[in-house]
Amino acid sequence: MLRHGQFADPAMERAYRLHSMEGEVVSLRRNLLGLMVFYLAPLLLDFVYFSSDTVFYIFLPLRVGVYATILAVVLLPIREDTYNLRHALLMLLLTYIWAMAVMVALMVDRPKATLTVSFFVLIIVLMNYLFLPTRWRLQVIFGVLASAAYVGIVMPIGDGQPSEMATVSVMQFLANLFGGLTAWQLATLRRTEFARMRQLEEERERLRQANDGLLRSETIIAQQRDQLAQQVRELKEAQERLIMAQASLVQAEKLASLGQLVAGVAHELNTPMGIAVTAVSHLGDSIAELERAVGQGKITRKQLNEFLSILADSSHLVNANVSRAAELIQSFKQVAVDQASAERRGFELKTYLEEVLQSLAPRLRRLPHKAELDCPPGILMDSFPGAISQVVTNLVLNATIHAFGPGQAGRIAITIRDHGPDQVELLFADDGRGIPLENQGRVFDPFFTTNRSNGGSGLGLHIVYNLVTQTLRGSISLRSAPGQGTSFLVRLPRRVDACADHPAMDRAAG
Repeated sequence: MLRHGQFADPAMERAYRLHSMEGEVVSLRRNLLGLMVFYLAPLLLDFVYFSSDTVFYIFLPLRVGVYATILAVVLLPIREDTYNLRHALLMLLLTYIWAMAVMVALMVDRPKATLTVSFFVLIIVLMNYLFLPTRWRLQVIFGVLASAAYVGIVMPIGDGQPSEMATVSVMQFLANLFGGLTAWQLATLRRTEFARMRQLEEERERLRQANDGLLRSETIIAQQRDQLAQQVRELKEAQERLIMAQASLVQAEKLASLGQLVAGVAHELNTPMGIAVTAVSHLGDSIAELERAVGQGKITRKQLNEFLSILADSSHLVNANVSRAAELIQSFKQVAVDQASAERRGFELKTYLEEVLQSLAPRLRRLPHKAELDCPPGILMDSFPGAISQVVTNLVLNATIHAFGPGQAGRIAITIRDHGPDQVELLFADDGRGIPLENQGRVFDPFFTTNRSNGGSGLGLHIVYNLVTQTLRGSISLRSAPGQGTSFLVRLPRRVDACADHPAMDRAAG
């Protein structure tokens, strides 16, 4: 950055001079005041070497001019446009003082006058280096020229002795050497300090800008953090509302399934109970006719035999249809109680699944689909039958809604097999249209449905997944391909852990 004691960048050099100008001028003024004091010594010597008339009429006015010039330099305002003028006046002043000093060596005919004047020349040279070290190269030029002119020109003219000239040459050389070196070092040091100061200022400015940027970033981050906290609160509240809504929808879905079961059983009970009522009514009419015949004493063997036949037929019809209704009610009662209570108990799997399918028979009877159960007897479970009922019911209803097209007669197969000593496999399969590949990863998501226009809630398979994985402590997997049907493989433990109690099922259903 520095080259020959100055900045290589002109703009940097100008900035340094402007920066150092005030301090340099203040130092210059102190040095000029010292020069004014020093300049009194040549005035005293004038009275030694010249007559009083020469001093008062020639040298004294000249020295007053020197003082006036010094005062003019001191009083110059500290501005950039006066910098060069100040330096020019200083060079002119030093040159004039040098000239006035060497006049003694030229005009006075006394021994050792040149040696005495050399002392003043030496002081002039040294003070030159102290005035404006910012332009040290110009001052070196002045010092060398002043010394060389005095030693090479003035002293020979003033009859200086060779020994005196040698002594003065060494003195002037050393004065310029140390003065120039000092001026160069001082200029270099000041410029180095200025460069370091500029770097510190730039670094401070970068730090300030970085700090301002950091403060702005912190403010933005704080605002974003507050916004994020608000969004988190809103999301939490929305999630809580969604969970409550989902729980309500799940409960509504379960109640809707139970309602469908009730409606189906009620419809199924209508036929046997109607037949039983008709048979009882016919039997009542026959009893009334028999009573009239007995009252009139006109009963015949034929009438008695007909009544007995009617009694036997009606009794058979009533017994058969009431028994059928009792079976339906018992099956409905067990399935409905299991779905509503979600209690854990022991049961035989095949019998229970037959009751579940029997409760779904009224719904399936109105459709062209056929449901088949393949389950070996004797599989004992210690689990939640209500959850199993809900799983099978939802799978069957989901298949009747989504698997088959309008008017298509489908087949639904439920196959139960042992899977090791502690588990059973339930394979639910249909031969319907299958599930597209892009939807297979979402079928268990809540509220995902492709049949919302027809009343699909998107909760059926979500309830199935939660019941299987959480309440029943099992697993479920899907396998399907477009046009090749859909199958669900459910693996269930024969005995559910004791921790899988009623609250767990509630959480799973929610």
